[in-house]
Order: sequence, then C-alpha cells, then structure tokens
Amino acid sequence: MTAKQLTKGNTRNGEIRKKKLSVGEICDLKITALAPNNIGIDEFSYPFAIFVPNAKQGNIKAKIVKKAVTAFKDSSYAVAQLISTSQDGSNLTKSDSEAISAPVKPGDVLTVNITKKTQKGAGIVELSPDYKIIVPLGQEEVLPKNAKIAITRVKSNYAFSMLTGRGSEASISDKIGIDKDKKDESSKRNLNKLMYGCKFTTIIPENVKKYNNYAILKVRNQILFVRLEKGVMLGRDKVRIKVRRDIGNSPFNCAIGKIIQINPVSKSKKATLVMNSIREMLAHGMHFGEKTVKCHARMKQYIWLHKQGQNKNRPFVKKGQHVINLLKTRRCLNKALSTLTKYALKGRTFLFIGTKKPAAGLVARASFFTKNSFYVNTRWLGGMLTNWKTICKSISKIRPILKEKQKVVRDILERRQTIKARFIKRALLLKNKSKLILTKGRQIFKIFKNNTNDIVSRAQKFAEKRNLLMTKGMIYIQKRQKLIQKRRELIDQTLFVKEKGLQISSRYQMLFNQLAAYTQKLREYKYLLMLSSEMKGLQKTNVSLYTVPYNTLKNIPENNIKPWIVPNPPKEILNRVALATVRSREADSRLTNEGTDISRLRTPKATTGNIVVCSSLLLRFARQLNSYIKSVIETLISSIQSIQTQCNDAFSQLKTIETTLQNYDSLKNQYVSELQQLKTKAIGERQVIQIVKRQFKALDAQKKLIKFLPRLRYLPTPQTKISEIVQILLSKIVDPKLKFPIDSIYDKNLSSSTKKLAAARKKKWQRLEKYFGGIANMTKLSQTKISKNVAIIIGQKEEMNAVRECNKLGLKTFTIVDTNCDPTLSDHIIPANDDSRNSIKYILTKFITRIRLAQKIRSRFQKYKKSN
Repeated sequence: MTAKQLTKGNTRNGEIRKKKLSVGEICDLKITALAPNNIGIDEFSYPFAIFVPNAKQGNIKAKIVKKAVTAFKDSSYAVAQLISTSQDGSNLTKSDSEAISAPVKPGDVLTVNITKKTQKGAGIVELSPDYKIIVPLGQEEVLPKNAKIAITRVKSNYAFSMLTGRGSEASISDKIGIDKDKKDESSKRNLNKLMYGCKFTTIIPENVKKYNNYAILKVRNQILFVRLEKGVMLGRDKVRIKVRRDIGNSPFNCAIGKIIQINPVSKSKKATLVMNSIREMLAHGMHFGEKTVKCHARMKQYIWLHKQGQNKNRPFVKKGQHVINLLKTRRCLNKALSTLTKYALKGRTFLFIGTKKPAAGLVARASFFTKNSFYVNTRWLGGMLTNWKTICKSISKIRPILKEKQKVVRDILERRQTIKARFIKRALLLKNKSKLILTKGRQIFKIFKNNTNDIVSRAQKFAEKRNLLMTKGMIYIQKRQKLIQKRRELIDQTLFVKEKGLQISSRYQMLFNQLAAYTQKLREYKYLLMLSSEMKGLQKTNVSLYTVPYNTLKNIPENNIKPWIVPNPPKEILNRVALATVRSREADSRLTNEGTDISRLRTPKATTGNIVVCSSLLLRFARQLNSYIKSVIETLISSIQSIQTQCNDAFSQLKTIETTLQNYDSLKNQYVSELQQLKTKAIGERQVIQIVKRQFKALDAQKKLIKFLPRLRYLPTPQTKISEIVQILLSKIVDPKLKFPIDSIYDKNLSSSTKKLAAARKKKWQRLEKYFGGIANMTKLSQTKISKNVAIIIGQKEEMNAVRECNKLGLKTFTIVDTNCDPTLSDHIIPANDDSRNSIKYILTKFITRIRLAQKIRSRFQKYKKSN
C-alpha cells in the first residue's frame, strides 16, 4: 500500500492532524503496523506515513530524519529515528495489546489455500476466526490453491501479503499447530505439482501427441497442454514454458502452459552478451551525456546513479557531464530494433533526419543502403512535410539531375561495399590461418617434448639422402656433357664431309657437261665423215653431179627441194666445213659443172635417178678433209673415255660420302636417345631432391615455429584490429579509384545555354539539391503514405521542427536522445551520445542491418506468394 492509500484509511478520531513536520523535529507517534526488516509504520497521525526502524506497536517518541516526495501526486513519506517507547501500557488499547500476539510476522513465506475473494479482487486467507490475511490477486479469475505468499505488513486483526514463488517455506501449519507428518506430505505433493506461474525448460519430442495446435506433455505426473508457436522445431529446439493455468483440483489433474521463449540463453551467456554489448557501447563513447546544467528533468531516469557511499542514488558526473546508463540504452535499443523490423516487414518507408556535422554523412549512407528510404542532412526547412505540395514543385526542377547522381553514387558505394567485404574475408582467412599455425605449433611442441632427438635424427636422414641424390645427379651431368661433346665432334665431321661432297658433285657436273659437249662434236664429225664417204661413192658411180653455190641452195624453200638435191648440212657442221676448207686452201679443178644455174636444170624422165645436185662447198669438203675428220674423231673418242673414267671416280666418291653421312646420322640419333634417357633420369632425381628439400624445409619451419611459438599468443587477430586494417586499406587503395566528377552532370545539361545563365541555373540547382536531394523520391508517395513513414531522428534539440511536423502528421519516430532532450516527444528513444560520430554510426549500423534483413525477407515472401 502507498502512503496515499494509508492516508485515506480510518483515523483514530476521524480526523487527520494538519500539523506540518520538519527534519530534526521530535514528535509523538503511534505505530499501528509492522513491515519487513522490523520497521514500524505510523499510518494515521499525519497526512503521510512515517517509517520508524526497530519500532514495535504502540506509542513512541521519534525524531524526523528524512522527508521525501514519492512518484504519486500529493503524496509523501517521512523516516524517523526511535528515541523512546512508552514505559507503561496505559496508552495501549485492547487492539494494540492483541496485535503484539499476531500469528504471523512481516517477511514470513507461507503456503496457503485462498478460499474467499473481495469485491475489489483481493483474496482472503482465514488463519483463525479473528485474524485474516489479504492477498492482492490482480486479474486472476480462479482462486489459487497451495499458493506461496509473503507477509508484507502486519496489523492488529489482519495482515497484507503478496503472491511469490521464492523464499523458504514456513507453512501455516507451524503457526497454527498442524502435525509435521501431514505438513511433509502436503509439501511433497505440492513439489510434484505444476503450480501457477512456474517455468521450466524442455525439448518437445517429435512424436508428441497433438490436439488442435496443442502439444500434450506429461510433466511431474500431470498432463500439460502447450500451445505450439510458429518456428518451433520439434525434437530440436529448447523451449521455455510458463504454466498459465492450473486445474489441480479437477479429476483430470492437468494444466495449460505457453511457450515464452525458443532456445533460451543461459544466465551466464546472457551476462556475457550484455557485458560485451556494453563494452562496445563504451568503446564507441555512447555513455557521454551533456553538461549537468543542460540536463532535462525527464531524462534523469536514464542517467547512471551512484550505488554506494555518501552520493548514493545521486547522478554520476564525469568532467561536468552526466553519464548515461547503458543498460537502459541497451534495452531501449533492442525494443527499437524489434519495432523497426516489424515496420520494415510491413513495407513502410524510412526517413533519416540528421543535420549535425557528425551525422550528415552517416544519414545519407544509411538511406543509400536501405530500400524505400529518404534522408535530410543539411537543414530542415519549415513545412517540409506539412507543406508538401510546394516542396514537390521545387523538387521537380532537379529530378533528372538527381536521378543521374543517385545512380553514380549508388554504384560507387556498392562497389566500395563489395571491396570491403572482400578485404574482411581475406583478413578473416588470415586470422583462421594464424589459429591453425598456433594449433600446429602446439602439436609439434608436444611431439618435440616427448621425443627430443626425433627431429635431429630425421634431419640427418634427409641430409644423407639429399647428398646421395646430389652425387647421382653429378654423375648424370658428367655423362651428359661427354655425350654432348661427342655429338658436337660428329656434327663437325658431317659438315666437313658435306663440303667435300659438294666439291666432288660440282666437279662431277662439270665433267658431265664436258662429256656431253664432246659427244655432240663426235656426232657432228661422224655425220661429216658419213657425208664425205657417200660423196666419194657417188663419184665412182655413173651419176652426173652438179654443184651450186651455197647461198642459192640455201634460198630454196623446203617445199621445193627435190629428192635429187642434197640439202645443206646444219649450221654447226657448215662452220666446221668452212674451217676445214680454209685450212686446205686448195681448189678442185675437176669440178666441171660448177656454177650451173639450178633453174635451167630440167629433170629428164628416163634419167631422174642419175642426177645429183649439191653445194660446191660440200663437194670440196668431201674430197679434201676425210683424213682430217678421222683424226679429230679419234681424239674425241679418247678424251670422252678419259672423262668417263673421271666421272665414275667422282660418282664412287659421292657414294662413299653418302654412306658416311648415313652412319653419322645413326650415331647422332643414338647420342640424342642417350641424352634423352639421361635427361629423364635427371628430372626424376631432381623431383626426388625437391621432395627431400621440402621435407628439410618443413623441419626447419618446425624448428623456427617452436622458437616463435611463445610470441604467437600476442598476434593482433581480434575483430577490432581487422576492421581497423580494412578501413586503412579502403582509404589508401579503394577510395581514390572510385572518385567521379559529379559536376560534369550539371555541365551536360547546361551545355546549350550561355555562360551567365548556366552559372545561375547551376547555383540554383545546387541549392535545391542541397535541401531536397534526399527526399526527391518521396514525390512518388501520396500524403497518406507519407504519414505512414518511419522517422529516424538524430539530435532532438537541433531537429525540433522535424519532431513537431512528424508528431503532427502521425509519423512513428525513433530518436537518439541525449541528456538535454525530452524523451516524451518521440515514440521510441535510444538514450545515447548524439554528438559523437562513433555512437551515431553504431546505432545506425544496427538499424540498417535489421531493416535490410526485414526487407529481404519481405521480398522473398512476396515472390513466394506470386509463385504459389
């Protein structure tokens, strides 16, 4: 009961003293009730309750030590220090004397059956006809049996209590005098039963019996109906169940329970998770508040308080600033994240608002990485949401430019994000590798401890093997060098023989040509000899021989040559005839018919076969040069024979050279095959040597690892270091490559206009983009859809116009609130430092991850709906 309820109770004389009390004043009090920890309460002497430690019921004198106002309006309480009690019992009434012998004391825990219920919903337990206990039940319809209650306040005829499931049981039987055996039996029975409000963790089996979406379990010899929630994997997931309804007195002996939590985390894990999250928040500087002078009264509940010492329950101050309670920040953040996911699953749009310097860039980045989101990061103009029509008109002027810019920026950010993810993946791989090295090193260290000489003996074996293989390799190399030398000598010999063969072949060709020329001469001279012999034979016969000049016979056409005309010999033979005639220089006097005209000659009919006509030159040659031709023919035959012998010798030499070259080729092929075999052997040996070298290197690495193992414990592999390294790499390597001249987009659109007009338009567009660039895509939404937006505000003091407009239109607001802000102006608050970039980044990253995840789930669900 509160002090206000106590003051409304019955006073002893029907009146309340209106006297005011001050701290240090000594007054007479009447203790009418007792509270736990031996505290007496005066309920009716003053308009408020006075608590006196170590006081008993009756009249006392006390000194007022403390006076305070409670959370309720027009209500307060005071704490007094006991000075003295009444010496005689004259002032004690009958009720007071009876109260001293009450059957219960404050703080007792009892197991009772609540049998009655008052009009206001409180349960009554009758210990005796004269003494009752009042138990507030709240919204419970069924009166609980075998319920545990704790006595909170004791009065003369009655006591107040509350339902509890904790504390050591001091059953009512001890007070009233029930037998101990009966008491033990009842307590055993109660322990085996499922009581109202009890909780337990279990795994629901796969083959559990079901009835209308209820699982039927047998727990403590009692049937329990548990409603199956969505997402519970039977036979796998651990489930936390709370008993909501107990039907113990029914003939079925059953109860109804509800799943509170799926896969609950143990208390130790919860504590570690909470501590880790608070450490992260401290590292990001989320606990720093504003100066104590600027603190808002409604933010006092979110400030860290002293727990001990003189400053107990006073706010914690560091360097003139309040420190925010991060436990409450964590709770508020978790609530905000759960509600944000719900809104994202419903398909709502998000508006990020933050015009502070540390928040401006982060707000724009957050909107880029989430779908259907907008931002304002420069200045919140009045009526940006309430006067939406005029804002839409100004946005329409710069919409095409903004579309191009947004495409470029989105591409750059996506590329940067992919590169960052790749860097983080590599860093994590390195981290895992370092862990593997540690484990391997420890294993080697264990082996080395057990066998100290093992590595040394292995190293010696590998060294011996390597030396043997090296000697073998050297032998192969020497053999190969010898074969290569022989091959070179053979190549030189073949070249020499080829040159000789070329010389002989050229000589053979020359002789062959000479032989051909001599044979041609021989034919000609033989022809001349044959002519001369025939001419001599004609002279001896009865043939009339006529001679004609050479030119006249030459001019006769071939068609008119008669059979009785001897034609001129070929040109070559005529040359030889002319030479022979010049040499002889004798003219034949017997040529009687010389100079006869051939046209005058007529062929007689009877004597056609007795006339022969020839040139005078031929007749002269036939008479005089017969002996000369014979001598020439003899010389030609002898020279031809000598040339033929020389040709045969050259041909035999060429044959011998050909055979030697063939022998050289066979030797060369043999040497090449031997070299190839040596090469394959050498490659095999080299591979074996490389394997031995690797083994040797592995041993050396093991030795080095054993030496380096103590330092491996201090490798910088935590997640924070990895993220720092990745950020440095991004700033040095990635960001310079992803720069884009965004001003060129303006120049493209203003290329047709004059310089002055282009400059003015560019300035105007830039100003409009500065203020409305983040909400340009909001023009697609209607006024009703805008009111369904979710606003995420950073810095309430700076964004008061935005807060008021959001509240006016009914937007759900999530605000990062510092100690100088009013938490009642927003729907969901996150008490944190709103001036630090790190703290804003931490909260916004949490928001982005949740929103993106929910949006992905929504899109997949919609695709699944369309497909089905």
